[in-house]
Amino acid sequence: MGSGQDSKVGQLIDNFINQLSEVADDEDWQEADGWVGKWTILGGKEGDISRVYEVCDGRFSPATPRQIYTGEVIMSQDTFLDIVAAALHGKGEATVVKKYGKRRIGYDGEQWLVDYESIRRVLRKLGKKPRRVL
Repeated sequence: MGSGQDSKVGQLIDNFINQLSEVADDEDWQEADGWVGKWTILGGKEGDISRVYEVCDGRFSPATPRQIYTGEVIMSQDTFLDIVAAALHGKGEATVVKKYGKRRIGYDGEQWLVDYESIRRVLRKLGKKPRRVL
């Protein structure tokens, strides 16, 4: 684990994932059941921040670190903060599409399309919820 795990950005990652989990239903993660992934946010003064999540029974939740991951999502701190800001204004899905298109979000794994479509669906739902501070 890198430094900065308890930083404000680390807490923001956890809050963001919690909100995604709140709006998601079983169908959103059904194809990804059994997925164990790592989200890594690069840079910032605290250094790299990594979080591990899993999909089990259609739920996306924090997990313990593992040796092998189904996939790893990698992005800069600036890209992550852009996605969070966009999500607050109902534009998270469009921003993720744009960032993936510009290769600002990396993915190391074999089922990126399934994961990408799942996160887009959930961000679409999050954008329809009344505004809430992450």
